[in-house]
Amino acid sequence: MGVESDLRGIRSIPVDGISDWIRRRFPDGSFPQWWLAVFESLETSVSPLRDVAESRRRGDFELSVEVVRLAVDIGGIRPPMGAYWILRLAAIALRFDPPVVGLPELLTPDGAAELALNRMPLSRERAIAASETRKVEYLAAGDDFYTPVGSKFPVSSEVDVRFSALQEVELILSALPWVSSAVASRETSRNIDAWLEIRDRL
Repeated sequence: MGVESDLRGIRSIPVDGISDWIRRRFPDGSFPQWWLAVFESLETSVSPLRDVAESRRRGDFELSVEVVRLAVDIGGIRPPMGAYWILRLAAIALRFDPPVVGLPELLTPDGAAELALNRMPLSRERAIAASETRKVEYLAAGDDFYTPVGSKFPVSSEVDVRFSALQEVELILSALPWVSSAVASRETSRNIDAWLEIRDRL
């Protein structure tokens, strides 16, 4: 069963039934790769390039938020990854003129940004310290740390999509600028600016 088939199944049931559907679909537990493929497909469905009725578009946005939220709640992805995808969806919502009416609060610039800031797995100070440690480890790495040019690199059938806490911080920081200029709250804007100021130090 492919992702598009899975999405048709998800769309065919009420939102409050999606969790049970996922558990039946993956009795041994879902995996991040599947969730990311679902998010990408849902992201395509809300694109401004798609000519669909506003009610369908609003429904797709709402479904996208619920699926991301569910993925975090049941442990399919970590909260920072969920926040990153909410930022992506909020950035798409900003592209509509006139705006799509009645979208979830999480898809407003303030809602998405506040969620992302609250999901940062490290403080700014700890992120900087982690980055310094990473730089030291790279500089101290021996030749066996890298795959020699021309040698075969074993590729697993399952791509490892796990991120370190520092990488999760960097992921969120890559997406915050997409909504930051539209954030209304001064406090939230100050917090965003404080985080973005350390990007060059990571």
